[in-house]
Amino acid sequence: MSTNRSGHMSAEVITTDGSTQFRVTDGLNFYPTLNAHCIEADNGQGAAFLVYLPIGIQSGSFSLELSGTTPKVIHVTGNSEAELYPGTLELTVGGDAEFAGRFSGTDANGLQVSNGSFRLENQAGA
Repeated sequence: MSTNRSGHMSAEVITTDGSTQFRVTDGLNFYPTLNAHCIEADNGQGAAFLVYLPIGIQSGSFSLELSGTTPKVIHVTGNSEAELYPGTLELTVGGDAEFAGRFSGTDANGLQVSNGSFRLENQAGA
């Protein structure tokens, strides 16, 4: 079940036509699955990013790989979902936010994503 949580996500997407800014500042959708936490940011203009974090993940630096056991960042445009690979993710778990991170890489459609960042605030009362 998805819940809207306080948080934000942004990134720069570089295309052959230049670069576009992706920004969501009015909250993120968050839902757990059996194997992962999913954080979703949809800008309402046909673009979104999904961040999948395996259950039990700890803070650290990760290489984004095509594997079911590592974190994933997926760039969504229109009807296309393209995983960032190769890429990197710097993740902080806990502290003053539930999850916070920075990411960059190339998506499966060849688009460069840089200066990506997200922050999912702690749930109220938690």
